[in-house]
Amino acid sequence: ASVSKTEGRGFESLSPCQATTVLRERLIVGKPVSVAVHIGAHKTATSHFQKSLSAQRELLIDAGIRTYGPDYLRRPGRSIQAMFGLPMRDARPARRSPQDQIAFLAKGGTRIVFTEENLTGSLHDGAGGVVFPLCQRAEDRLTPFAAKIAPSPLDVFLCIRDPAGFLTSAYGQTILGGGLAMAPDAFRDATPLAAVNWADVVTRLRAIAQINKVTVWRYEDYAQVFRLVCRRMLRWRIGGQMNPLPSRVHEGLSAQAVAQYFDWRAKGLARDDLGLRARAAHPVSQGHARFRLFDDVEIAASARAYAAQIAQIEAIDGVTLLHPPTPKSAKT
Repeated sequence: ASVSKTEGRGFESLSPCQATTVLRERLIVGKPVSVAVHIGAHKTATSHFQKSLSAQRELLIDAGIRTYGPDYLRRPGRSIQAMFGLPMRDARPARRSPQDQIAFLAKGGTRIVFTEENLTGSLHDGAGGVVFPLCQRAEDRLTPFAAKIAPSPLDVFLCIRDPAGFLTSAYGQTILGGGLAMAPDAFRDATPLAAVNWADVVTRLRAIAQINKVTVWRYEDYAQVFRLVCRRMLRWRIGGQMNPLPSRVHEGLSAQAVAQYFDWRAKGLARDDLGLRARAAHPVSQGHARFRLFDDVEIAASARAYAAQIAQIEAIDGVTLLHPPTPKSAKT
């Protein structure tokens, strides 16, 4: 009875000591708080998903679900690594034990969702290319994290994307990020399509013994599977009530914007916002053609490789690849 009275908002009135006691009771007499980590990946509508969850945070709190995204996790001392004492540069002792930290974050609920694409490593290297293998820090960080939060089960969620579209978006980010981006040909040479191997990423995730479930979906299906992702990440009933934000969070670059960026560079302009200014001057939303990093032959080869990776992923035991619902089940 003491646990039921502290579900949802009522729990926030308790002191940290009382909160920890309640969560410890729950671990003893019932199921432990479950934890989900949405690890992105980068350039797969992750920001849109994070902002969609944040916009409906009150609904989730009322359902006993606490979500933590970049707005919380990128503050000093609040990263997952810092809060749970994971190996990291200049690490300091965690303020709380892992289960006390779970209690603090759950605030009386039964589900915690972290969404942080930087947890498993950076997208770009120091030279403006992409770091391979993708999600290169997954094992180093998720293995000790899963062990520290036991007996709370850990579920991992990942969105994947066609290699050509993924690298095109990653290249655009180097232009928008404020540094000096490589020329397109140089970027293509540094980041071959064959290096984008999502089957390898998922295989490595599934090999982490402490992980409970791995759920994957395609970026290309994002709009159709949004609620299904939410049902699995949050809870079935509440996930069906979630709505995606109605508009894009980040717009890609047009071919004219990329040309403008390098024209300004050639003229000696050196501003951190050159990419942003070029995008604003030639937005895709006003009919400008999208920038293409690859030609039709390369895009077709990328699609074939992507299909083969998806087939490999679906064959991995313990991994669920989500598909758009059929018309009869469209409401899910």
